[in-house]
Amino acid sequence: MVTAALFLGLMQGPPAETTGRIVTAHQWVERLGRTMGDSIWPGFRPDTMPVAYVVPGQGTLLLSWRGELPQGFLPIAGLAGGGWRSSADRGAASTGTELDGRPTPQVVVNDSAGVASLVGLTTHEAFHVFEAASKREGNRFGRGENSFLVTSYPVFDPQNEAGMALEGRILAAAEQAETKARKRTLARQFLAVRESRQRALGAELADFEQLAELNEGLAEYTLVRVVALAARQRDFPDRTGAARLQTGKLTGLHKLTEDVKLSIRLRYYATGPALGLLLDALEGPSWKTRLITQNLTVQEALAEASGYRTQEEGLRRQAESTFVIAKLRSAADSGVAGLRAYRRAQVDSVLAVPGVQLVVTVEGRALGLCGIDPQNLLQVEPGVLLHTRWLQACAGDAFQATFNTPVVQDRNSQSLRAVVGADSSVTVTTGAQGDVRIESPVVSLHATKAEVSRDGRVLTVKIKS
Repeated sequence: MVTAALFLGLMQGPPAETTGRIVTAHQWVERLGRTMGDSIWPGFRPDTMPVAYVVPGQGTLLLSWRGELPQGFLPIAGLAGGGWRSSADRGAASTGTELDGRPTPQVVVNDSAGVASLVGLTTHEAFHVFEAASKREGNRFGRGENSFLVTSYPVFDPQNEAGMALEGRILAAAEQAETKARKRTLARQFLAVRESRQRALGAELADFEQLAELNEGLAEYTLVRVVALAARQRDFPDRTGAARLQTGKLTGLHKLTEDVKLSIRLRYYATGPALGLLLDALEGPSWKTRLITQNLTVQEALAEASGYRTQEEGLRRQAESTFVIAKLRSAADSGVAGLRAYRRAQVDSVLAVPGVQLVVTVEGRALGLCGIDPQNLLQVEPGVLLHTRWLQACAGDAFQATFNTPVVQDRNSQSLRAVVGADSSVTVTTGAQGDVRIESPVVSLHATKAEVSRDGRVLTVKIKS
């Protein structure tokens, strides 16, 4: 599979043994992606992606590149689509990157990484590229978690730590369980323990955990899955490494909270694949499609697959039948449509009042709110608010304004609109370097760097960055 000509083309590259190991692993990823891509994840084709393999302190081996190589890469004799770039980037990480504008998985190759490990790592990073390409507005798949929450996660809370350790033990037992019935029982136990722990943890951190499992956990599931598929092939050269990886994952579940040297985020690299394998056992591959189409987390998918929600669903269906949910939904549809029309009419009425209409926009920053009256704030449509009485707006030191009149706030365009009085009552003062002041009986505005323009009754203040 790897020729001598390839090594001659890498005279300035890594040792031949390292190169051979990388190329062999990459060829296995391509082979499995081409023949078993849907068995890893529906629609996932890692064989269609170029991959950058970073050899620390030496350079980057680029494989499966289509077309002219990116700048800095030299072609490799005997390896179509291969290139080598010498560098000493010791800070590189396994991640997703871009080369010539093309999304590219990047894998750091350590000396200890065998073929099985590299097959798994390549698939993991390729799946992140797939997730990013699959991202859709409103869907959780591909969105990722708020990683900044690791700074406030309660690592010193013994109750939470004990609960998470228990979850790891349950998942390990479920993985080793020999019957589907036993796996289902353990899945329900896991969900009961997890939901109890996450109620105490709070909604924000519970969401972080579930999105981390959806993001890194599923990528790690594809790692485990592809290595298992590879190990089933008679000619796979690293069955020992594959078995070692499987054992390591099981051990990791038993020691989920014990490695204090690692970030808590890495825990979901263990729970995510364990949940995926448990779903495979309970439902087969259909859970993956259902997770996407129903916009579920892995935890929610397991709750459905294990029957954990059966009683809840039965009670809900009974209530929906008793109180005729179809009629209630029809009335709600009509009510929401009427509410939308009424709120739009409210905005039109507010802005149709005679006088100067002040429009405030910001450039290159968010328009903040320093004070609101929640009793007099209405949603008009997604991203559009009507402050019916009073508002204090701000954008750092660059802009402050107080309105004692109705204001329409559009968060999509970062703008404010309000009628601020008759021409005779509105004073506009401009100074050096864009200093602007606007005063009327209902508004007081100061901007330190702005542009002012007038078009008929519309007075526009554009806050500059």
